[in-house]
Amino acid sequence: MADTAETGNGASTEEVSMNRGAVVTTEEYITTGNGTITPENLPTSNGGGSAKGRGRSALDSAANGALSRAHMSLTEIENGDRRTPVSGVDGESSRPGSQALSEDERYGTPVIKVLKGNEDDGSDSGWDTDLEIEEDSKETYDATGKRAYIQACKEIGVVPVSHFLRHITTNRIVMKHHGLGPQGAKAIAIPLVTNTTVLTLDLEDNWIEGTGAAYIADMLKENCYISELNLAGNKIRSKGAIVTGEMLFDNTSIKKINVAGNDFKDRDAQPFADAMKSNYRIKELNLSHNEFAEAGGEILGLGIAATESISDLDLSWNHLRRNGAISVCRGLAENMSIKNLNVSWNGFGNEGSLAMAEALKFNSTVQWLDMSNNRIMDEGALLLSKGLEVNDSLKVLKLGLNPITAAGAMALLLAIKNNNNSALEELDLTDIVVNKDFVDLLEDLKRGRTNFLVFYKGAVGQFEKPAEKEADPLKLLIQYIEKNNLRIWDLFKAYDKDNSLTVTREEFKNGIMGSNIPLTPRQVDKLVATLDRDGDGEIDYSEIVSTHKELKETNREERRQRMSKVHEKRRTAIYAPVAEKFGTLKVEDIAQTMTEERQRKLSSNMRPDMNQWNEEGRREDVVTDAIRSLDYTVDFRPDAARYTEEEKFLMKTMDPVSRGGSARGRSPISS
Repeated sequence: MADTAETGNGASTEEVSMNRGAVVTTEEYITTGNGTITPENLPTSNGGGSAKGRGRSALDSAANGALSRAHMSLTEIENGDRRTPVSGVDGESSRPGSQALSEDERYGTPVIKVLKGNEDDGSDSGWDTDLEIEEDSKETYDATGKRAYIQACKEIGVVPVSHFLRHITTNRIVMKHHGLGPQGAKAIAIPLVTNTTVLTLDLEDNWIEGTGAAYIADMLKENCYISELNLAGNKIRSKGAIVTGEMLFDNTSIKKINVAGNDFKDRDAQPFADAMKSNYRIKELNLSHNEFAEAGGEILGLGIAATESISDLDLSWNHLRRNGAISVCRGLAENMSIKNLNVSWNGFGNEGSLAMAEALKFNSTVQWLDMSNNRIMDEGALLLSKGLEVNDSLKVLKLGLNPITAAGAMALLLAIKNNNNSALEELDLTDIVVNKDFVDLLEDLKRGRTNFLVFYKGAVGQFEKPAEKEADPLKLLIQYIEKNNLRIWDLFKAYDKDNSLTVTREEFKNGIMGSNIPLTPRQVDKLVATLDRDGDGEIDYSEIVSTHKELKETNREERRQRMSKVHEKRRTAIYAPVAEKFGTLKVEDIAQTMTEERQRKLSSNMRPDMNQWNEEGRREDVVTDAIRSLDYTVDFRPDAARYTEEEKFLMKTMDPVSRGGSARGRSPISS
């Protein structure tokens, strides 16, 4: 063996495995004319075994002759499995000891291959040798992240998830119900830091808790490709809310985030409200199935008012009621981005309905609104209808599973009918029973709106309409005089042909009938009987003047009583909290987003002639536009010219003030 240590061309090779930065010779491979000598096949002094266990004496003895005649001619370092194979005499490629290589050699430890030539060839390479590590000796970069994930699982001590490995190179990773836990979330987060292919990460129901959410949040501070994140049902609680909010403050790629069902309390609303204010990239936010109540709703309301990007907001299945519900509606009144809002399965009640009615008057962007199962009664439906009379953007309204009767449903339908600019295409009254009058009105409405859909449970009975009340002819006469800028004297002189300051009943009746005053013959007879105070068959000017004064005093008293009721309503449990929130609303800041028709209609709702008077009938300071609009919404006795007799009857039926606060006095449905 020692005599054949030289190669066929007079050279031998020596391969030395090295640690990075230092040359440490551990094994030698000598290629001879008869093959390759390795530490495993060297002869030993005792005739068997491996050279590794018995030192290097056998190796030195076998190679002594060849090495004494050779000097170093070339030094080359190659990387692990990519080493240049050494050729044997049989022409086959021989990778020296590929299975006998150490762990370091197989996974990237550089190996020195030294070609040894003749000492007499004049080369000085054997004396001064610079060992240079080539750049391609570094470990190949794994762009998929699979190797990083497996290594992370090994270090963390969790079992790798095959589903993750299969989908890490796709744009969607959906891992619902995999039981990852916090450590599993950490293992996933590590390779995703530099991943550029995954756009959707769905980890719903994996119980990652706040710790796991922190790992995901840290990853998303670096990853700028994931745009859709689902962490629903993971019990991330307060810690998760904080880290998620901080992440949304920095992240600019997340467009859709779902954190439903994570046991968030009121205090956990602040991070999300801050994210609404600062992050202008989020389009969809799902906070449903949590435990936000009054305080949480007040915090979220501020975020809703400030956000300029969110178009879809889901707050369903929380505990939003009273001030919480009102604050959400107050925020919606100022919002200019939300198109779809889900507040179903909360506790809005009638207070929330009043607040939502005001929000619908001012908001011009929301198109889809779900208020199902919110304990809204007939009174709340009537209040909500006042917002529908003005709104011209809402397309879908869901009010199913609320304790609304046919009266409340009818009020909603009449409001839609009275609004020629209404965009409503679908009214969902699931599980609500209507009546024949509702069905008739719906059929009439659908003649002009063929695409209008209404869902309801069934129709039973019809309304007991009261006898039609005839208008007061004296009031109609005064309205005619004021409308035409006339004086009573002018009217009387037109009938008094002989200037006697008196006219007969027939002369007065003929004058009224020829003046185009909208009075029926029966009303004219009633008017003449009212003006002929002494019953002598003639009407003199003094009687008309005194009657006019009495009418003015009567009107003043009615206004005083009306304002007393307005002030009384301002102190009720429904009105007061809504007024507190909406009183600061500045209409001029929102009017720019409204259509001209809506501005006109909203202006007509803010009745300054009523709201500038106090309970004593004297003028007082003008209240804000928001309060004036609110006063109109809770006023259940609107002008007769704008509403049908059916609606006026419904309003009286559901008037909580006249019936001591009850929204269900007598049933408006007959069998």
